[in-house]
Amino acid sequence: MQTKVDLPKLESYSIALSEKLCNDYYQGNTSVISGSEILKFTGIDQLNLFIVKNLFDRWKEESYKLRSPYFDYDNEDVKDALTIFLNKLSRHISIRKEFFKPLVKKAVADTLAYTLQPYQFLKAELLGKPIISIAELIEKEKYIKVNKFLIQSLIKKLQLQNKTGFPELEVQNYLEEIYKNYASSLEPSLRYIEAFSAILKISSEDLILTNEQSAESSFIYKKEPVIEEYKDQEVPQSKNTFKELVNEKNNGTTINDFFTKSKQTSLNDVLMKEEEDTILAKHRKSKINDLKSSVPINLRYLFINELFKGSSEDYDLALSQIERCENFDSAKNILDQLYGKKFDWNLEKTEVKEFFELVERRFY
Repeated sequence: MQTKVDLPKLESYSIALSEKLCNDYYQGNTSVISGSEILKFTGIDQLNLFIVKNLFDRWKEESYKLRSPYFDYDNEDVKDALTIFLNKLSRHISIRKEFFKPLVKKAVADTLAYTLQPYQFLKAELLGKPIISIAELIEKEKYIKVNKFLIQSLIKKLQLQNKTGFPELEVQNYLEEIYKNYASSLEPSLRYIEAFSAILKISSEDLILTNEQSAESSFIYKKEPVIEEYKDQEVPQSKNTFKELVNEKNNGTTINDFFTKSKQTSLNDVLMKEEEDTILAKHRKSKINDLKSSVPINLRYLFINELFKGSSEDYDLALSQIERCENFDSAKNILDQLYGKKFDWNLEKTEVKEFFELVERRFY
């Protein structure tokens, strides 16, 4: 039986973890991250590789949009010059936090989805075009580390046929055959769940639907179900979720198309738009009437793990005490005395500031 992923929770956790990872990295005097630093960004190599992949996918899209109709880009001299230029640029990667965070968020979701659903992910990643070339598969292979033998076996099988391109259905059949033959050799997803949980608490039970939930959620890849934590909230509608990658038809698109926005926008515009559309940005605009139900699930993950050392009981108790306060000053005093000292809060830390900002909006 195929694993069913709870997509809204996967999305929420990806937002929360990308927030934490970027806050931790960009603290102090660090303002940018380089290409070599991305490869060492976390201890999870597959996550780092997917960040690089996301960056280069967007870069290729941006480069394509820069093409002018007045020049011959198929000329060999022009191709050589562009290759030299792009290679030189690749040695000078420098990304600020606001542009890096969406890349991390997408990579977190992809890494978890891939380790939980390797066949579905590779199917969406490798297919989606009428003709699949070996060159394209080799290009994608360099970003895969977990269960790498799956894509390597596929490439070797195709290379034996002395053709450069293959119909999509033929490649899909080969991939399915390889997956069935090697299913028992796949690396256990729990190993990677534990690696993520060491950074920001998560368990496989948080991400995997039970048989009953799966039966009730047969539409899982068609629309986002509203779960308990999202009641009375706006469910995040990011278009970079794994939901769109595992849709079997995908409307004829490839994974690279998921990074394509309006043809009129630049790479920076796309990244900034995604940052502005985060749940926190939306919630900063309105007064909070009920704190507990108004804290987005991604921030709940952060607050419990970063401020309350993983204790959801202390977190819930703190919110209940805040709700009984008459004003922000009394709420702040309770937090300072009962929790700030207990958990050794650093008032300059981003998560602490965001928590107090939400609490303040409860009273103003």
